Amino acid sequence: MDDRTKEAVTRELVEVLGETKVFSRVSDLIPYTKDTYQIRFDEEYKYLPDFVVLPGSTEEVQEVVRIAARHKAPIIPKGGGSNRTGMLVPLTGGIVIDTIKMNKVIEVNVSDLCATVQPGITLAELDQHLARFGVSLHQVQGSFKVATVGGSISTSGFSRKHQKYGSISDRVMSLEVVLANGRVLRTGPKVLYTSTGYRLHEMFIGAEGTLGVITEATLRIEPLPEARDAVLAFYDDFRAAKEAGIRLMRSCLTYAGAEAYETDDATEWGAPKGKVGVFYVTLEGLRGEVESEKAFIEKLVAETGGIQASQEIAEKLLDRYAKQFCGARALIGAEDTITCYLPIDQIDEFYEIFWGTIMPKYGLKPVPGEALSLDVGKYRILGARYFIPKSEEGWNDYQKALREIAELATRLGGSISACHGVGIEHRDNLDLEYSEVALDTMREIKRMFDPDNLMNPGKKLPERKRGRINESI
Repeated sequence: MDDRTKEAVTRELVEVLGETKVFSRVSDLIPYTKDTYQIRFDEEYKYLPDFVVLPGSTEEVQEVVRIAARHKAPIIPKGGGSNRTGMLVPLTGGIVIDTIKMNKVIEVNVSDLCATVQPGITLAELDQHLARFGVSLHQVQGSFKVATVGGSISTSGFSRKHQKYGSISDRVMSLEVVLANGRVLRTGPKVLYTSTGYRLHEMFIGAEGTLGVITEATLRIEPLPEARDAVLAFYDDFRAAKEAGIRLMRSCLTYAGAEAYETDDATEWGAPKGKVGVFYVTLEGLRGEVESEKAFIEKLVAETGGIQASQEIAEKLLDRYAKQFCGARALIGAEDTITCYLPIDQIDEFYEIFWGTIMPKYGLKPVPGEALSLDVGKYRILGARYFIPKSEEGWNDYQKALREIAELATRLGGSISACHGVGIEHRDNLDLEYSEVALDTMREIKRMFDPDNLMNPGKKLPERKRGRINESI
């Protein structure tokens, strides 16, 4: 943005929002140069937005979008900022619309089991508010304390209680969205289910801010459970823990969530030496229901050769793991995590090639205790966390590895990213998962909603191929 345009935009933004909600000094912009994605090391703080604004209402967002449209300025909607794939990197400058001040609960309707909220409220804040009414959104993500409702919807966030309550995509009933032309779209009525019209709200779930700015969400809520419990067990290795998880998935039990993973040392949690496979299950519901389900799982653990941990240890580990998982990753620094979806029968082959061939080839090593994991349930997300060498060569090798991982996942019938979204990290590998017809259809949808490509440009969709390489969406 040239100086003359920047001066004009400054005046217009201040007129609409006031000086305290508009930021343009470099010192104020630096925190908005990226999310938790490991950008190229020599490009840290390279991509500065021109402005950051803090609107408090749909009307203020609408005015900001109209200003951006007049000046053809890119718009980057922002939630809690915990994204892992570079969705928030302002590749072409522009205006970051930080929705964190839009954090009001507009309505809680216990009779109809729904709540309408602004997008900037965090999942933790919302649950605290809903608890007063005896209900919950039941969305416990790894970034639970900082993830906002709008950000969670925009990334199609995954919940550790997904087996019983689904993830955020299953909670959305209706959205209010400011489109790229400044018009306000209400995607549909605030009802739990309807068979009328197109399901417009689903267009914005996982859209990563590329189609509009979410300014309000009506979400399905459910009562708080009468009882909660957990079972934690130890196995020889990941494969053994995974087999216990498969047995659970093939049962008719409605547990809240579960995971199987392998750690380097589980003795601090009371495991016998050498037992590095971990399997845990969380339960919620009526007291009698939970007691019956726990008895079923304890029997399953015994039948599959697991060693059950004490109740105290189970509760301690599960609370820390569920609520600090994503936050703890930021403490290490130069690392990344894959979150693929693979058919169950392909998991062992995937990990064998992943850790046996691809990662050694590029010198990428696992973060201790986080090489193998599977979310046990209907979404079945695989996880693996690894270090990235802090050098230009290391970063380039990391990009090559991402391509090979994507090739492996799609060849085995899976998805490249089942949790973290696309951003810029996976953007150029989508051609492995989608046909050019499918990608062109997505581009046409993007063009319909955002003809000037102002909404979070350079994210989500790859450039066209077949002689049209320079045409980017």
